[in-house]
Amino acid sequence: MGKIGRIERQPLKRQMILTFVWIMLLSAFCSIMTIGFGLWWLVQNNFFRPANTYENKLPAITSYVRLQHEAILNPSNRAELEKMIPAEGIRYQVVGLDGKPLYGTIADRMVSGREALINTLNRTVSAEPSTGIGGRYVRIDPVISKAGELKGAILLKYKLEVTSQYNNNNKGFNLINITLIVVLILLVMSPFLYIAVFTYLFAARLGRRIARPVHELIKASERISDQDLDFTVSYKAENELGLLTESFENMRSALKSSLLREWKLEQERRDMMDAIAHDFRTPMTVIQGNVELLADTPEMPRSQAEKHLKVIEDNIQRVNRLIQDVQVASEKDIEYFPLRTGEIRLQQFLQDKELEIGYICGSRQVRHSFHVEDFAPGAGEIVLVDVQRVSQVLDNLISNSLRYLPVKGGWLGIRIERHASMLQFEICDNGQGFNNKDLPHLFEKFYSGEMGQSGLGLYTAKIIVEKHGGSIRAYNRQEGGACITFTIRPQEPAAKDEDI
Repeated sequence: MGKIGRIERQPLKRQMILTFVWIMLLSAFCSIMTIGFGLWWLVQNNFFRPANTYENKLPAITSYVRLQHEAILNPSNRAELEKMIPAEGIRYQVVGLDGKPLYGTIADRMVSGREALINTLNRTVSAEPSTGIGGRYVRIDPVISKAGELKGAILLKYKLEVTSQYNNNNKGFNLINITLIVVLILLVMSPFLYIAVFTYLFAARLGRRIARPVHELIKASERISDQDLDFTVSYKAENELGLLTESFENMRSALKSSLLREWKLEQERRDMMDAIAHDFRTPMTVIQGNVELLADTPEMPRSQAEKHLKVIEDNIQRVNRLIQDVQVASEKDIEYFPLRTGEIRLQQFLQDKELEIGYICGSRQVRHSFHVEDFAPGAGEIVLVDVQRVSQVLDNLISNSLRYLPVKGGWLGIRIERHASMLQFEICDNGQGFNNKDLPHLFEKFYSGEMGQSGLGLYTAKIIVEKHGGSIRAYNRQEGGACITFTIRPQEPAAKDEDI
């Protein structure tokens, strides 16, 4: 994709406003230029005459009359006088000293008498309204004899408006009038024509700017539908389309990460299922062998038979553990389960767990200790937690500790501390402890340590603890053995309104 221009980076609203402004400015400029050139062309070709065209001819006529003196009053000089006066724009009347018309193109008497004539000499007066801008005016100039005596006057009636030399000479729709009409229509329509042209040009340009990211998104969606996610949407701009492409790119990236995660998870799940299936063979073989031995030797002493039964029981528990791992491994997203919090009596819950742990340890001939310390004596007895999930964490960690305890002299210690805003659980044993290389990865999904752990139980414990707002960590005891400490932040139930 090419370089994105500065205007293209602007918001769409601003782009549209700028486009509209440019259309109007360019249309106005071109219209002014066109109309100006058109009027200049019409004037140059005499299609139009300035409004003062005939007024500018008056000085020449007046000079001619002054040179003729009283001879101008003689009708025999009419032909020579009319050569000086353009008949299409100026009408005239030569009058005597008493204002009586002698000859001319104006038939009606214009001056009532001698006194009126004297009062209007060398003056220009309005004659009659015009149909256009300007009007019709009458210029009254005196006729002076060679001796300097007033003998009469000449009245020049002219138009003060824009005219055409073809108005009077060419009647009807001839070529010249048609040309004039066409040019005038084009001049009048030029603003609208320019607006239409520039609107098309700028709209096409704006459309290309908008279509550019849209086409890229269409191609990107087609590639996604073809399961191709190895690309990036390159359009970057601080506008609505930029936000759209950025969101699309984020969606593509998240989808790619999700699919890669799913593929990786599926591969890990397959590997985990293969490992668990392999682990099933050992306990099943042991169970089968001991069962066959007991079946083949019915007279076996009781003490010896109990040893074999103990081996069978241990391996059955191992199988049960592997079955739980299979169930966890079959879940699609372990971390997305919801919490079902409820009110529990914390003291009663801890007492029940102490009994359960005592029974388990007693059946395995494992020494154990269970201590509860309350550092928040004023806290309420009832708290809100997901009791099933918290029990699951405790059972998981205790089960892990029991699996790696020595055959004789095994010890399991549970310590619980209650603080103002959290509960802390510590489970320690005197078993083999954790391998230092495994410690950073114990809580990773599907991690298999050197001791053969699947890692699912610890990963699930981590998720449950974090959903309760807590944390979990593992370490080795200095005396030998392993410890896992986790915290949760239970909620206290809302206080109920009491009747006053």
